[in-house]
Order: sequence, then structure tokens, then C-alpha cells
Amino acid sequence: MSFASDVKGELARLTISKKCCMLAEISGFLRVSGSLRLSGGGKFSIVSSTENAAVARHYKTLIKDYFGSKVELEVGDSQVPGKANKGYKRYYLTISPEEKSSQILRETGIMLVKEGNDYFSDGIYQPIVKTKCCKKSYLRGIFLGCGTMTDPKKNYSMEFVLESEQTANDLRKLIGSFVDLSAKITIRKDSYVVYLKRAAYVRDMLGIMGADDAVLELAAIMINKEILGDAQRLSNCDNANVDRTVAASEEQLGWIKIIDDAEGLDRLPPPLRDVAMLRLERPEASLSEIGEALAPPIRKPGVSKRFAKIKAIAEEIGKKQNGKESNN
Repeated sequence: MSFASDVKGELARLTISKKCCMLAEISGFLRVSGSLRLSGGGKFSIVSSTENAAVARHYKTLIKDYFGSKVELEVGDSQVPGKANKGYKRYYLTISPEEKSSQILRETGIMLVKEGNDYFSDGIYQPIVKTKCCKKSYLRGIFLGCGTMTDPKKNYSMEFVLESEQTANDLRKLIGSFVDLSAKITIRKDSYVVYLKRAAYVRDMLGIMGADDAVLELAAIMINKEILGDAQRLSNCDNANVDRTVAASEEQLGWIKIIDDAEGLDRLPPPLRDVAMLRLERPEASLSEIGEALAPPIRKPGVSKRFAKIKAIAEEIGKKQNGKESNN
């Protein structure tokens, strides 16, 4: 089972008590998953489909509870390439004219009347999403009808794949009506995809729709990713510090060799000779570690100053040697 399937299963198990929310959720689901089939005499049957058995059962019950209509449920092979061969099924919900299909189309805002004639509307029927609770229910219906999301262990992404540009624009506005939420639209082949990519947006959308268990699971994944990210950053920082220590040590050893070859380390003042000898003994040590090994110990800035003096002596020796070579 994918994370998206688990989320849909959780949402399909919710008990909806308010009539307005029942209607809003049914409207959202039918808007994106429903189609019409001529039944003769100018009448229509509504046919919706889903690949999630729990979602099919949920709407079969929800439509009966709200409209009192009997919904026929049929099972067929998946229409997704490659899935049918693996045993995946698709569930078809049919509402016939005898079970109030026309009344359902009108009450959900899919069929409207203008100048005495029926017509099929596009986009989200705004009177159904006036209240906050109905907005949440409508979003849940659309997600159960056409929504999907990636496994948050891999990536944070939630998408709604729609056939209508108007519905896509209305859905983006509906999502944006919630505080600190924002969705974008892209075109993919012949579809309009409303999507959210930020982890916080995906988490908040799950909460708005009522998937509380999924919210907790996503939050745990986000925390683990943050911990792993912090650990990686610390590791990178440690590696960088090691690289800097090694480079500095090699440079300091070069200064010490110049002095030793030219004059011998015994000619150095005792404080400088002490740090030079420790660097020779411990080429991998940091400045702080060298400072702690001195008697008495000194802090890192003090060690750094001593190496600066050693560098100056080595550079002065180098200048003298270059001068002699020039004279020769």
C-alpha cells in the first residue's frame, strides 16, 4: 500500500455528521471523478470510478445517507497501463435516473438552470463552499476523487490532476483561502495539475481534510529528515575542519623545515621551539590540542600567534636565501 492509498483509506473511514459537509464532499468527488451516461429519454446516469475500494464503499454509503439513493457498485480491471495485469481493480459507482441522478446533479451544482434550460457547470459551485467546514469537506472529496501524493520519505508533494482549467483555478483559490497555504498549477499533457510541494503545505492539507494519523506520520518523517540533515551538516562541517587542520599543519611543517634546514630549531626562542616540536610530533593535531599539550597550556589564539612568528622567521630566511642566489 502506498502512502496516498493509506491516506485515502483513513479519509474514507471518517464519519460525516453534518448534512452540509456531506453534500460538499459528494460534490467535490463527483466534480472530478464523475461522468454522465445517457439513459434514454434525455435522462442521465452518473458514473464515478476509483481504484480504492474503501473510497467506493464510502461514497456508496454517503450518497445513500444524504440523498437516499441506491448506488450500484461494479468492479472491473484497472485502466492504468500495467496495473490490470497485476490484479489491480477499478470500482464503478452508478446512480441511475430512478435513483435521483438529475436531482443529485442539481444539488451538487454540476447541473444548473439558465433561462429555463439545464446546462452543465464548470469549476467549483461556490454556494457549496461558503463555510469553512464545507471547504474542508469539498477538498476531501476532490482528493479522494483525483488526488495523489508521493511517499514523504522520498519527497513532499501532493497533486490534484484535473481535466478542467476552471476547476483547477477554483481549486487553487480554495486551497489559498486557508491561512498560510498556497498551491500552484502546471499543465501536464491534457491535464491541469494543482500541486503543493512544501512539507508544511502537505502536512496542513492532510490536517484540513481530516487525515490526523497521516499528519502524525508525516510529522515524524519530517523530524527524522531534519535530524538526519543536521547530522549530515555536522559531518560535513567536521570533514571541512579536518581538511583545514591538515592544510594548516602541512603549511606549518613547511615553515619549520625551512628554519630547521637553515639554522636549526635550537636557535628559536623556547616558546616558538615548543610549538614547533609539538607540530613535528603531532602533525594531525589542531591548534587547540597543541595549546593544551604545552606546559603551561595556552589557548588557541596564543598558539596561532606563535606560528605566525615562525612563519615570519621562515619567510625572512627565504628572502635571504633568494638574495644570495641572485648575487651569485
